[in-house]
Amino acid sequence: MQRIQKALRKEFSSRGILLEDAGEGFVGGWIISRSFDGLDGTQRQKRVWNLFDKFLDEKDRARLSVFLTFTPLEKKAIFDEDFDEFEKPAKKKSLSAGKKTMTAGRKNGRARTIRLKSNQ
Repeated sequence: MQRIQKALRKEFSSRGILLEDAGEGFVGGWIISRSFDGLDGTQRQKRVWNLFDKFLDEKDRARLSVFLTFTPLEKKAIFDEDFDEFEKPAKKKSLSAGKKTMTAGRKNGRARTIRLKSNQ
């Protein structure tokens, strides 16, 4: 897990990285970063997996599972909690008014959609 953490720290703050044992020798995790602002899910995943390709050998890459990517605002909207790094005041951003749900990953091969909290 240390080599995976080290690879991710090349571009992301260690306080925005949470790795988890995904069972049977696999590792997955969460990456929370302001640098994901303006990127769609595919662009975010390419960024993460390019790091893995660049800094991990084939044996370590074979252990990788799912890595969820969020901006701090998305994480807060979905889970209503902060990682320590994001407790600092930041410019206020708002979610688009019409967006009520968001895809938050896959479970059993199916997209999992969750309802976003309303600030009203």
